Amino acid sequence: MIITVLYVGSSLLAPLKEAEREIERRYALGVRVAAHNLGAALDESAWREVERDLSASEVVFVIHVTDGENAARLMTLLTRFAGQRAVVVINCLPELMRQTRMGRLSFGRAAESDEGVADRRYAGMAKRLVSRVGAWMGEQARAHRAKKRGSHTQYLRYVERLPSLLRLVPNAGRLRDVKNYLYLFCYFLQPTPNNIRSMLLYALKHYVDDVRLSRTEIELPPPETLPAVAIYHPDAPQLFETFESYRTWHEKRARKLNGATLKPEQTIGLLLMRPQIISETRGHYDGLIRAIEDEGLAVLPAISTFIDTRESCEKFFVVQSPSRVQSLKSKVQSPE
Repeated sequence: MIITVLYVGSSLLAPLKEAEREIERRYALGVRVAAHNLGAALDESAWREVERDLSASEVVFVIHVTDGENAARLMTLLTRFAGQRAVVVINCLPELMRQTRMGRLSFGRAAESDEGVADRRYAGMAKRLVSRVGAWMGEQARAHRAKKRGSHTQYLRYVERLPSLLRLVPNAGRLRDVKNYLYLFCYFLQPTPNNIRSMLLYALKHYVDDVRLSRTEIELPPPETLPAVAIYHPDAPQLFETFESYRTWHEKRARKLNGATLKPEQTIGLLLMRPQIISETRGHYDGLIRAIEDEGLAVLPAISTFIDTRESCEKFFVVQSPSRVQSLKSKVQSPE
């Protein structure tokens, strides 16, 4: 069984491959994850590989693809290999979003006329919520470019509403597919290794007709939830949602290791990208934090969602005067 994932970014490949290994270890289903990064233009050889994988895939995920040239070529391939496979498109250009096909759900097709009024209402609620979250992601990017203020409050409200919305959507007919899309969306919004594995398994269980799946009891836990803004440290057992909780942990650790305390004049602030932290593709961050500490300095590493980092800065760095840090380094990137 092949799952093809076409994505943009540096945080998805590692959890996808970990999910492939863990699914095989637990269930021995013969699943292969074919991952293709569309963050830049592909040469003809790479597109031929994409075409081969799409032609043989049972499930296709398309995530974060917003480049017009790549999207146009991908749409041609998705149309050619439509068949009976499920295509799950998340946070992409509108033309790509309309390629979503899951059972009786198609974002490119009008609602079926035989749906009841209540069914149409629930389906509309579900689709509008997904559309609003995706639109908000784009608004954050536009606000950042225009130097307008953004906030995580709206994002958090949508994330918190999704699980409760799922309980309202009936498990029948085309609404079942709407509900399934929302479940996949919930897993994607919190891309921990466990959630990425569950996202793949959920799609296989609901949209692939294979005797190996029907004979296997697949565990699908609810989506894990982690804070949108927080403080991270590689030695800590969890993320810290307040500066005070981080300071309590950090000062105890500093006394034990004879390390630097969080005095502003000896503290370096780091702004880290949240997807890399929660997907556990964070080795470069860990190395940087330890290197700074080896120089006799303290580190205040905050994570932020999407592009606008002002909420993290205000919450953890400049809530008081003077600032809590001597220097701030923003958006440390991982190698592709």
